[in-house]
Amino acid sequence: MKISLVSAEAAELNVDALAIPVATGQRLTGAALDLDRAMGGVLNEMVVNAEFRGRIHEVLPMPAQGKIAARRVILYGLGAPHDLDGQRMRSAHHELVRASRTWGYKRIAVLRSEPLGMDSLKAVVEGCVMGTFERRSRQTGAAPERREIDEVGLAGFGNGREREVMAAQENGEATNRAREWQNAPPNELTPDALAQEATRIAQRHNLEIEVLGPTELKSGGYNLMLGVGAGSAKPPRLIRVRYHGNHQGGASAKTGEPALALIGKGITFDSGGISLKEPDKMSRMKDDMSGAAAALSAIDVIASRKLPLDVMAVVAAAENMPGPSAQRPGDVVVSADGKTVEVVNTDAEGRLVLADALTHALRNHATHLIDLATLTGAATVAIGHAASAATSNDDEFWSLVEHASREAGDRVWRLPMYADYRILLRSQIADLRNSEYGEAGTIMGGMFIAEFAGGKPWAHIDIAASAWNTNDELTTILRGPSGAGTRLCIELAELMAGAER
Repeated sequence: MKISLVSAEAAELNVDALAIPVATGQRLTGAALDLDRAMGGVLNEMVVNAEFRGRIHEVLPMPAQGKIAARRVILYGLGAPHDLDGQRMRSAHHELVRASRTWGYKRIAVLRSEPLGMDSLKAVVEGCVMGTFERRSRQTGAAPERREIDEVGLAGFGNGREREVMAAQENGEATNRAREWQNAPPNELTPDALAQEATRIAQRHNLEIEVLGPTELKSGGYNLMLGVGAGSAKPPRLIRVRYHGNHQGGASAKTGEPALALIGKGITFDSGGISLKEPDKMSRMKDDMSGAAAALSAIDVIASRKLPLDVMAVVAAAENMPGPSAQRPGDVVVSADGKTVEVVNTDAEGRLVLADALTHALRNHATHLIDLATLTGAATVAIGHAASAATSNDDEFWSLVEHASREAGDRVWRLPMYADYRILLRSQIADLRNSEYGEAGTIMGGMFIAEFAGGKPWAHIDIAASAWNTNDELTTILRGPSGAGTRLCIELAELMAGAER
């Protein structure tokens, strides 16, 4: 899909449909009002009479009847202005494009009008690109429900902003790529297949790539990784892709220079292991690698932009299965950093693989750590599908993550890690236990991982709910896989790179 800035007057745009944003409770103004006059006042009449209310995801096409060059005019809703943030902005344009594809429009234009400001360009482009995503079907002979759009014109957003458009388009495409991986069948996207995807990214950008299999994992003491993957016939992989943004030829980072690690939970299928999950909805456990998808998609973009920052993506890829060699509740395992862990519940496997992944990142000189994981069902209870829950050990680093979240339209909400909770991590026979803390489940998952951060600035993003919306009633949040965390990681790298310039 081609996205470009256009300078022609809105009434002169020769497209299949010209889209006009409408906020709940507001009349048309500015360029939209000029277009309304050309249309004989029918657009504002629809708004004033509440025939179109401007609710988010509300999309209404109308015939232009030859009064302007476009064949159709689309009114699309942004919701109430005081509710409009980056995530809802992207969601509104996602639905605009999906509806336009359903109606078969090949060329559309988006008119900038209140409440869209000049600074909304990134959100508009990313949302439009995200609207091209479809869950890739394995059905044979099925006709596509939606057709593809060839061109999107952006009217009223100014000139000379092509680089902004291109960057936003890359961000949207990266999000969709993560969504494709989330949706891939687990018999296709195995730990080894995920390693192959990482290898392709590394080859495309000439990046450092390391993939540890069972032999290397054993040599490195990555026993938590090995324990989680022990029940599967498909062995685990600890994957590291590194972009040396400050150093040519793969030279090592200098002391004191930042190196950001994007650490993704890559459980390509999670049965729960011996602590078997309920069969209901287990088929969706193919998305337990959503954090890995975000990390890999992000480093693909980061490397393509040649940011002046060292960044590595570390992915802990495994299947959690109840095979004859599977780890048991009650096992005690020595982690790669030497801490002993009592495995109380084998379905709390994400924090185990992430613990070893953090150690691997630190061994490769990471100075700042952010992990992304579909970690706890408690995150759905705590914060729901509309945002990601988060914890962090460093206020300064967290301020960067929060800023990146706002820029990306990828909501996060920080939960506290009170010292009082540490006692809940204790085990009677090991340094830590991995589950059954009795309360504060999302916080405790984060606090377990924090034990392996080596005192470095670290943030944990629990995307268990935000990665995939399963709530039929929560209709203002995109259904299905979301690619949560992808744009956040890109923006975080951009911010850190900017600080280093």
